[in-house]
This record gives sequence, structure tokens and C-alpha cells, in this order.
Amino acid sequence: MERRRESQDVRGQGGDVHLPRLAREVADTKARLVTGGLFYLFGWIVVALAGDVVGEHLLLGLAVGLAFLVLALLRVWPGPPAQDAPRPTLERWLDRQWAGVLATAALWGAVLSWTLADPHLDGARPAALLCTVAFATAFAHNFSLRLGRALVGVGLVFLPAPLLLPYTDAGLAVTVTVGVYAIYLALVLVRSHREYQQQLDLYDALRHQRDQYEHLSRIDPLTGLANRRHHGGTLEHLAREALRLRQPLSMLVMDLDHFKRVNDDYGHDAGDACLARFADRMREVFTQPGAHLARLGGEEFGVLLPGLDSEAAAAAAERMRASLEQRPLQLREGPLAITVSIGVASYRPGQDDGLGDLFRAADRAMYRAKSDGRNRVRVDRA
Repeated sequence: MERRRESQDVRGQGGDVHLPRLAREVADTKARLVTGGLFYLFGWIVVALAGDVVGEHLLLGLAVGLAFLVLALLRVWPGPPAQDAPRPTLERWLDRQWAGVLATAALWGAVLSWTLADPHLDGARPAALLCTVAFATAFAHNFSLRLGRALVGVGLVFLPAPLLLPYTDAGLAVTVTVGVYAIYLALVLVRSHREYQQQLDLYDALRHQRDQYEHLSRIDPLTGLANRRHHGGTLEHLAREALRLRQPLSMLVMDLDHFKRVNDDYGHDAGDACLARFADRMREVFTQPGAHLARLGGEEFGVLLPGLDSEAAAAAAERMRASLEQRPLQLREGPLAITVSIGVASYRPGQDDGLGDLFRAADRAMYRAKSDGRNRVRVDRA
């Protein structure tokens, strides 16, 4: 049951194993979007003033400036979805932001093309070219997260320069330099993308290592059940829920009878196999929703059954006891006839002081089962 629950958690949180990586990309994209759009607006203002666009093309100049402003605002609004949002939500946000970024790049490419093609804007060409180099370089470094889209963006910003400069009086040296710089930008972009992917790989490795440590801190490695520490935390959580919802909560403490004989007769490897097979049998028997299975230590196991009163919990415990009696555990050495003593204790709504002693009561009932002859279920009635 515990392993099934863990696999369901993995599917819910990371069944798509790339989802945390995508969430990291969303966070990185947000950080790189904040100020870039305003620099395009500033660049347009410089070009418009140098080329006297205000005097010659006032309405067009205002429209371009307004477009840059709107695109800059769309970079920060609406904000990104939560990190644990579903993949389609994260992808939609990224697609929307990339659409805005590429629209900004296309608009600047149109500005540069206009500046280079219109002889009346000769005075604005140096400013336009300088801004273009700066924007394309920043794009190659900051937006290398998606290589294909980044190449399109750099091309929209920069390619009008090497394509149109030969038709201006800029001179051969400037034209060749700009062409060579276009190649440099492509190389920088590919390198930046590779470095970013390496950062994501490192992030994935660290996250995987963290998840492994967290898993090991909660799970008993031999049986795959919750360990005693995790069981204690779960008991506290379920106790609070039982009080809040005024619902019963039952606990079973189970101890394998004469387990030392297994180790003495067959060896410790067989003893470990016995504990693992017993845990598997627990998963077969305790299938109630919310059932929490744990190895408390040695050959002692615990079960928490939220929503079950003492009678229902005792019935579940009896099914476990009878299962071992009727179907011995199968080991490599053959079938192992082993029995279990089980103690049951329950919290009932209105029993305000019963939750704190739930574990001790179940443990006390288990020892009574031992003293009464083993291979039986006893319910604490205190």
C-alpha cells in the first residue's frame, strides 16, 4: 500500500519527470524578462530623435513607441503560474512570453530596416546599429533557453543589418564587420544554450539527490514501508485530522512470533526476506483508503487506519493474522509458517485525551496478545 501510494505521488508530482525542469525554465524566463522590453523603447526614442521622426512621422513614431511600451508591459503581466502548475499551464505561459519577445524582436528589426532603407534617417543609422548590436548580443546571452526560438529572435533583430547595409553608403568594412558579427552571435547563442542545458542538468541531479535523501529519511529500505520516524509524523497528522473531523482513528501494532528462530534456523538473509514478504502481505491485506503501513523496528510493524473504529480495525487485524496462518510466507528456502501477535487501539470522537496514548495502548494490547499465547488479536479497551 505504501509503495503504491509513493508511485502515485511520483506520477502526480513528477510522473512527467521533466515538469520540475520546465518550472525552472519558467522561473528563469521570468527573471530575464523584467527590464529588457524597456530598453527597446529607450532605443526607439534615441533613434526617433536622431532621425527627426517626431517632425516627419509623428503618428507613426508614437505608434511604434506605444507598441514597444505595450510589449514591455506584457513581459511582466500577467505573472507566471505557480511552480507546481500543470505542464499545459506552464507551456502556455512560456509560449505567450516568447510570442511577446519575438514580436518585440520583429518590431525592432522593422525599425532597423526602416532606418537603413530610408535616406532621410541617415542621422539615426549609427544609433540604430549600436542598439541592434546590443539587443542581439543580449538576446543571444539571455534568451538561449530555447535554441530554435532564440535563433529566430536574434535573426529578427540583427539580420536586417547585413542584408541591407550593402545598399547604403556604410562602406565595405562596416558591412563585412556586421556580417562576421552575425556569425559570432550564432556561435554565442549555441554556446549559451548548451551552458543553460548543463545548468538544468545539474539542477535535475541535485533535485534527484535531494529527493533520494528525503525518501531515505521516510522509508525503511528493507521493506519499503514507512520508517518509525515517518510513522510518528503521520500519526500526529492523522490525530489532528481525527480531532478536527470528529472521526475514529485506529492503530495496530504487530509483532512476529518467535522471529529469532528464523534467524537462528535459516540465517539473517532469510530473516530479512521474511520481513520483506511480511510487508508485502500487509499491503495485500490493508487496502483501506488512507491506510498507513510502517516498520517500527526489528520485527515490529504498525498500521494506522483513519476512519475505522475498534471493531473494524480488529476485523482487519484478524484478516492479517488469519492470512499468515492459512498462507505461509514464501521464501527461497520454502514456505515459512510464522504467526503474528496484534494489538489494536482506537480513538473515538469525544474521547479528547485518547489520541496521545494511542500508540502505547496498541503496544500494550500487542503484549497482552503475546502473553495470552501469541498468534492472536487483542483490543485495548481502556
